Amino acid sequence: MQGPTISGLRVRTPLDAQIIFHAVNLNILPMVNRRLDTEERRCIAPGSVYVWEERHPNVDSTGLGIERWTDSIRWGPSRVRDEFLFYHEKDMDQYDADVMTETPQTPTRFPSLIKQTYSVFVDTSRGRRKWHLIAYFTHDSVERLRTVDDIPDLARLTIPVGWYKSARSAKGRARETSNADRPASSRYSPTSVQVLAPLAYLRNMAPPRRDPMDEKALRSFAVTY
Repeated sequence: MQGPTISGLRVRTPLDAQIIFHAVNLNILPMVNRRLDTEERRCIAPGSVYVWEERHPNVDSTGLGIERWTDSIRWGPSRVRDEFLFYHEKDMDQYDADVMTETPQTPTRFPSLIKQTYSVFVDTSRGRRKWHLIAYFTHDSVERLRTVDDIPDLARLTIPVGWYKSARSAKGRARETSNADRPASSRYSPTSVQVLAPLAYLRNMAPPRRDPMDEKALRSFAVTY
């Protein structure tokens, strides 16, 4: 039976997640190498943490990696926090009918589980790969779960700089652009645009005084009746 990468643990920060990734890289912790079967999915509990490698596009279905993670649990929409994605478990009556048929003895979890995910790119001997961390917990269990600081083999690890690059940061990084890349209409700064005063304001303004020489010239053209 395939168990989690580590049990009874909560992941507090991206650094915690990278420590777990590094422990897997050093074979201190095992990587999940296939999708969970029905019995293994039933064993998912608060504190279960799984690390798995996404199957590379150039690898066939019999090769290393998992195409996608499945746990037979229905989740609500994702929420982003500190490069993590969080999903809250939906009510049991919202499960798909085929899942209920497949796992009729699965008890209703109370309180509901929360799934936490984090993904990185890592350079391996087989080239660059994408690794995923999936952690499960509940609001009530958070304070009771261990952290990486409580496990000596993890607490002593030092993460090499740049080994684990957040996939979310890489995806969301904006491309640097120069002025030459932008349309001509957007190259002007707001301060270079002349703003016209409202017409109503101009109508209420007193006319400026003319130059004395201009006044004298105008009077010389005055018509006397």
